[in-house]
Amino acid sequence: MKLAELLKKENNNLDIFRLIAACMVIYGHAYAIAPQAGQTDFIGRMLEYDYSGSLAVKIFFFLSGLVVTNSLLQKRSAIDFVISRFFRIWPGLLTVLVVTALLVIPFFSAVSFSDYFSSSQPYRYILKNTFLQLDYDLPGAFLNSPHNHAVNGSLWTVPMEVGAYTGLLALFMLGVFRSPKLTIGVFLLLMIDPLTGNRLLFTWKSPSFHSDYFIPCFAIGAILAYFKEHIEIGAGIVMGSVLMYLLFQASSYKFYFFYMALFLSIVYLSGTPLLRRLKLRSDYSFGVYLWGFPVQQILQQSMPEKGTQFNQLASLVVVLIFGYLSWHLVEKRGIAFGQKVIGLRKVTALRSERPTQLATEVK
Repeated sequence: MKLAELLKKENNNLDIFRLIAACMVIYGHAYAIAPQAGQTDFIGRMLEYDYSGSLAVKIFFFLSGLVVTNSLLQKRSAIDFVISRFFRIWPGLLTVLVVTALLVIPFFSAVSFSDYFSSSQPYRYILKNTFLQLDYDLPGAFLNSPHNHAVNGSLWTVPMEVGAYTGLLALFMLGVFRSPKLTIGVFLLLMIDPLTGNRLLFTWKSPSFHSDYFIPCFAIGAILAYFKEHIEIGAGIVMGSVLMYLLFQASSYKFYFFYMALFLSIVYLSGTPLLRRLKLRSDYSFGVYLWGFPVQQILQQSMPEKGTQFNQLASLVVVLIFGYLSWHLVEKRGIAFGQKVIGLRKVTALRSERPTQLATEVK
């Protein structure tokens, strides 16, 4: 099947991989939030250069690059792109920030209610994180936790995701995507930059293996979407990517071959009849991702003796419920409102064009 066909919503189940990735983040974070002797991340043991939480975020970025780029290139509207991205991210994000800071953490804080709400920190926490200026602390929150410096440690990837969308939009508006050669050139720069220690593009960023490769993973998804009419997704391309990984397993950049094999496998599997029958009606992954860390912190503070596996399993149960509620009460409505704004903008644009058309016809 051509990738262009597979990317049609009815032909894939990419949402289930987003949900799996969100669950992987909770699994990986438990080793830092609720550490226990003898308990280690099996993906970290297997890969050595990556662990489950970081790998999950790379899957998120890849899928975002694939789906969002495909949508932008189809609709070809910068304004609609901004509106749709805004209403996909901020309703869920703002809800998590407000509920966490004003309704949940006060009950788990070491300071009194009066001291908590008289502090400027809860309101600063909401405001700064709403504008993607990361702030992790709330008064008296999780002071006895092994990971006591963050109420919600998952927030740090949101500015990077928005940055990836901004870069994609900039390239689109600059006309880069009109030239396949220029598109490939930008893609190669994004892939090479982390290997140089961020000396080509992201020169302000200190090298970090886990975060340096989020944007390249987004770029892999974007380049696949760009060439979707020329890419055949089947067992052959998956096996070929696996063989390339095995061939370069001893190289210093073997992780790129691993990521490519993993991503192509995800795309291929998402289009298989079995997974399409298991297709989720909704995308709960963003809510699961945003709520995961604070829920894990609360469980660790409340039951510190239970250990890592309890934190993983209990958190997954609670957060899947939160993800369901987040989607149906907030995210779905935010997306629908964004679509209404886009529709209203198009109607307004058509009405404004009609007088001009009539004047032209009269002449």
